[in-house]
Formats: sequence, structure tokens, C-alpha cells
Amino acid sequence: SDKIKEKSDDEDFEIQIKNLTDALLRKTADFENFKKRSARELNEYKKFSTEQIIGKMIEVCDSFELAIVSAKKTDNSESIIKGIEMIFKQFFSILEAEGLKKIPLCIGDEFDPNMHNAICQTESCEFKNNTIMEILKHGYSLHSKVIRHASVIVAKNTNNV
Repeated sequence: SDKIKEKSDDEDFEIQIKNLTDALLRKTADFENFKKRSARELNEYKKFSTEQIIGKMIEVCDSFELAIVSAKKTDNSESIIKGIEMIFKQFFSILEAEGLKKIPLCIGDEFDPNMHNAICQTESCEFKNNTIMEILKHGYSLHSKVIRHASVIVAKNTNNV
């Protein structure tokens, strides 16, 4: 009777092991399917996530086309400049609505490597050491993350001020 009980216990353990192994294989397959489905969904999201902003940018393209046609018909450079300024405002307002901000920057500001990229350092008597003496390109942040550092020329004061 002990042998029968041992055999019965062994069979129970084998059945439990088989059931757990099957459950593990099913869960592993489910997880692999989940990963594949998530990757497909992410790929679809990436493909169409820019659709709204692209739609708005088409409007800017339309404005540029109109401006080009108008510019060819007139010699009035002032009206051409106003048109280009209007298109720039339209374009930048779309970018701002998406979270883009121009990093505020003034000549004479302290150089900050977190927001500025020093293209070169130039000797100067007029500017304090390590301050911005020329802005070559403005920097931008997207949702508080710097995505382009401002390109600047930094002063190296010859009087060590």
C-alpha cells in the first residue's frame, strides 16, 4: 500500500509539473504575442502621430505658394517682407502649439552649457568674461527639454573682468 501511495504521489507530482509547464508555455506565448502586438501598435502610432501637425504644415505650404505667386507679380519688397513675416508667425504658432519654445537669450547673458553651444570664444574689453557677445542661432526646447542649443560666441575678457 505504501508503494501504491508513493506511485500515486509521484503521478500527482508529474501531473502538477506537466500542468505548470503547460501554463508557463501558454503564458510565454501570450507574452510574446503581447510584445508583437505592442510593437505593431507602436509602429502604427508612430506612422500617424504626425498626421495632425503635417496637416497644419500643409496650410503653411499653401501660404508660401501664394506668397511666391504674389512676389512674382509685385516689385513692392515691403509687402513681400510682410507676407513672409505673416507666414513665419503662422509656422511658429503651429510649432508653439506642439510645445516648442524659443530659449530666451540676450547678448550679455552668462554662458550656460545646458542651453548654449559656444562656437568660439573671442577676446573682448566690452563684455564680461564668459558672457554671450553674439547669437548665431537661437536655441529651442520642446516640452521643457532642450532640443537645440543656442549657437553663441562667448567673450573672453582681456581685462579679466
